[in-house]
Amino acid sequence: MGRLTGQRAIVTGGANGIGRAIATAFAREGCDVFFTALRDEAAARSTLAELRGHGVRADYMLLDGADPDGVPRLMDAAAGALGLADILVNNAATTTRTAYLDLTPEDYERVMAVNLRFPFFATQAFAARLRADGATGSVINISSISAFKAVSAMAHYQCSKAGLSMLTRSAAYELAPFGIRVNTISPGLTATNANASQWRQDPDLWRERSKDIPLGRPGRPEDFAGAAVFLASAESEWMTGGDLVVDGGDAVV
Repeated sequence: MGRLTGQRAIVTGGANGIGRAIATAFAREGCDVFFTALRDEAAARSTLAELRGHGVRADYMLLDGADPDGVPRLMDAAAGALGLADILVNNAATTTRTAYLDLTPEDYERVMAVNLRFPFFATQAFAARLRADGATGSVINISSISAFKAVSAMAHYQCSKAGLSMLTRSAAYELAPFGIRVNTISPGLTATNANASQWRQDPDLWRERSKDIPLGRPGRPEDFAGAAVFLASAESEWMTGGDLVVDGGDAVV
């Protein structure tokens, strides 16, 4: 415990699922946390209480990643609440399950805006503030094995995550001289609130998608918390541009 004591993190999409699990793990390790939520005030307040229960400073804002002014709003709000952040977790994401031939430009644009455009410019703004202060830091992009493993009816999502994974490599290369590390976590199939309609309402589909996972089950949000703490901490100080695949072995099949 205490591996992140004195640090400050921004976690997008931190009110539920993987984002909440990461934010909570950071707080347990002594890190102050500022997180975003899309619209679920009840979940955001619950997360806030949990984080503060660990004795750290915490706050949140409602933010849609498709908002073209969202990045400066987030950076200003986080700085006002906590000061200069050391850690940025680009976790917020969205998708629809739509066959490629049925995808509309509106579907495509929203998924790309939330999943790729926002992390692209959030990383840029985060790094610029660190550089101006002469500080170092860590960016963690939550991508997906969908970045390199195709499934049906998610072409726009898969393209956005492939772009996010390449953003990790590109930003890691350019930001390394400033001591700013950028790494990826690539989750496999995971049960979250966002896909609850699948695993609650269509358990047969969920079992079908899960049957080939070597470790025998889909992921839980908590399965990614340890990887995120590692990438945020000094334990990974000589790691940048990397991708931790956390998927129960799914990508090896």
